[in-house]
Amino acid sequence: MTTAPAPTEQQEGGTMPSKTTWSRGETWLLRAGIASGIGVGTLGLASSYRALERKAAAPVAAGGWNWGGQAWMLPVGVDLGILTFSVVNLLLVKAERPLAWVKWVPRTLTIVTIVLNWQTGATLEGKLGHAALAALWVVLSEIAAHLYAAHIGRLKGRREMERIRLARWLHHPISSARINRLMKTWEITSYTDALERDRQRAVYRSTLRQDHGRLWRFKAPENKLQPLRLLAFGMTLEEALAEPDRQEDAERLRAQQRDLQRAEARLQKVEAESQVRVKELEAEAAEIRAAGSLKAAKAEADAAASVAVQQAEADLQVRQAEAEAEIKRLAAEAEAKVKELQDAEQAREDERARQREKDQLTWQAELNRMRQQQAAEEQELAVEARREEIEAAARAAAQTAEENRRRAEADAAAAKAAKDAAEARRQQTEADLKAEQARVKQAQAEAHAKALEKQAALDAAATEAARLKAAQDQLKAAQAEAEARLSPVERDARKVADMIRAEGLDAITLARIETALGVSAGTASGRRKRALEILRESGELPAQRLNGHDLTHA
Repeated sequence: MTTAPAPTEQQEGGTMPSKTTWSRGETWLLRAGIASGIGVGTLGLASSYRALERKAAAPVAAGGWNWGGQAWMLPVGVDLGILTFSVVNLLLVKAERPLAWVKWVPRTLTIVTIVLNWQTGATLEGKLGHAALAALWVVLSEIAAHLYAAHIGRLKGRREMERIRLARWLHHPISSARINRLMKTWEITSYTDALERDRQRAVYRSTLRQDHGRLWRFKAPENKLQPLRLLAFGMTLEEALAEPDRQEDAERLRAQQRDLQRAEARLQKVEAESQVRVKELEAEAAEIRAAGSLKAAKAEADAAASVAVQQAEADLQVRQAEAEAEIKRLAAEAEAKVKELQDAEQAREDERARQREKDQLTWQAELNRMRQQQAAEEQELAVEARREEIEAAARAAAQTAEENRRRAEADAAAAKAAKDAAEARRQQTEADLKAEQARVKQAQAEAHAKALEKQAALDAAATEAARLKAAQDQLKAAQAEAEARLSPVERDARKVADMIRAEGLDAITLARIETALGVSAGTASGRRKRALEILRESGELPAQRLNGHDLTHA
């Protein structure tokens, strides 16, 4: 003797079991029932065939239908029509393309064959016998079609809606009609589930009446009446009571998300403006460096020209040593003065170099290198040109010195004038150099101010990033607060949904849920069912996949 099979998950949820187990006695009983059913159906088919053929072949005068030689077509056509359209209906159900009117064709033919067989009997007893035998064949084919349709529904994962018992319709017709409407409107396939929701509705109405009297519909506040209205939309009482908080949390989350998006937009704008400002500062710094290099090169060129003039005058005085002793003296003084100027210039250059090292401005070092290189090149060109001029002048002076000393004195006077002009140029150069230093310092101050502006922009961006992080933290806190407001049942269901997201639907069995939540098998099934509904509502699990899994893989 075998025991009854343990209920499957589908049985717990109110659906058809995925597999039926039969004991040995039940198996023999089933075989005997199938064999006897086939025998009874065969007798009914044969009886219907012979009776209809005889009646159709008889002439009208003898009470027949005068079909003659085609009398066999009537019973064959009617019986094959029942079988054919039953099979067609099953194939349409299998293909998930059912047509509601097709199943009425074999039912209509069933009525036709029963009526025709009734007409073939001569007495009341004969009529009942022929109609009963024909009905046996029709009933057997209808039962086979129903069983095969149920088998197709099981394979397709289709959930049939449970029916309300007749006894309840008789005892409580109004509430039964309300439960039936709730099940049909919101596709609640479990009668027990719908009955529990109606019971919660009645208990909640009783609570409102106890708190606010017989006129509770007018005295109760709106927040107390809203859950009662939501129950009519297929919600449970817990869901209806938690719905206002859920809507409020959802609105708060949406507002926080909008604030977060606006903060991100502002942060991106600040970053873009900071990048543009940095590029502008770099361009301005490049322009300042170029302008400073040009001006410094000009100043160096003037200084080099002055030095070259002094050196050329000294060379000229050496060549004219005998005739121009006064020129030698002036040249010596000029050379000493130039040396002094060079030393002073070198001292100033050293001071500037120390200042640059102290400020650690590497770009100024590059500027000085370019300036010195350009100045050296221009100095070489200027010295070469001046040397050629001085040599030509020396040759001319040597020729005239022998002829006329006055010309030599005039040349000495001219040299002195040239020295004075060189001194004036030197002073002008120093003035230009000081002005250039002042402009460089001003440019450095402007660059420092721009650097401070850039730092302020970066600080503003950092502040905006901190505000963004605070908004994100606030959003996470709101989500945690929303989760904390959920009922224990909803939290367990969401925990099961998270397990399904992480490990997959097939990996989360009832045993896993019982272990994880520490609940019974029935409670675990309910939590899993609610988790699947959550996944379906969020679009993470298609409705077809959900139904199919309830029947075959749960």
